[in-house]
Amino acid sequence: MAKVTLGNALYKVVFTEYERGWGQKHWDTEYYDNEAEARKRAIDYNLEHNNKDYVPDWYVRADYAGPVK
Repeated sequence: MAKVTLGNALYKVVFTEYERGWGQKHWDTEYYDNEAEARKRAIDYNLEHNNKDYVPDWYVRADYAGPVK
């Protein structure tokens, strides 16, 4: 396997699935080379998919998790 060397930091967005009666679990992780893009992705995802005035039985939430260390 090839070694990958990155000169700049990576920024992480974590997606978590929530289901009533079952709890929560990790859904996905996305990495970005730009902090603003990562923050925007989390905000845009939640505005598009989590815009109801109630909590549904099942949903996925995106959270900006900061730089990867």
